Amino acid sequence: MGAYSDGLLMLLIAGIAAYLLYRGFRSWVRKPLTLRSRIRYQLNTDILDHPAVELLEQAGYEVISDRLKVPLSFQVNRDVLYSRLFIDYIAVRNGEFYLVKTARERLAIDWTGSGVRRELLPYLLLYPDSAGVLYIDAEQGMIKKICMIVDDNEDEDDTALEGYGG
Repeated sequence: MGAYSDGLLMLLIAGIAAYLLYRGFRSWVRKPLTLRSRIRYQLNTDILDHPAVELLEQAGYEVISDRLKVPLSFQVNRDVLYSRLFIDYIAVRNGEFYLVKTARERLAIDWTGSGVRRELLPYLLLYPDSAGVLYIDAEQGMIKKICMIVDDNEDEDDTALEGYGG
């Protein structure tokens, strides 16, 4: 009985190890690509009084930088085009940093998936190590935290179509 139980125990251990390797490999393959930004920012530590700063501090954030200008350049064929993005503040809470954008009446965000993508995705892609973007409407006294997540529902929709033969 000893040889039989030893073999069964080895088979059980091998099965668990194979399962853990499979899960680890699957997790590694499905892991989203992370891009490291080459665009660095110099903190602007001269923080001016603003209702948005007060709102952030009341919510437990520490504002570590005022408005930043992120210069961008693009080469299109032989021409070089210049642009810039502005980050209103950098805030920290629980060791994670957030890029902060404040609401502007003439540049209202359309709070749909495409509207958020159009207005805020460049910030999330430029600084993927940030915990997200905080969108502040100081007049309304509101802070919205925007984080990009991986939507697994798209995979389910794709698998539902695999069996479709028509």
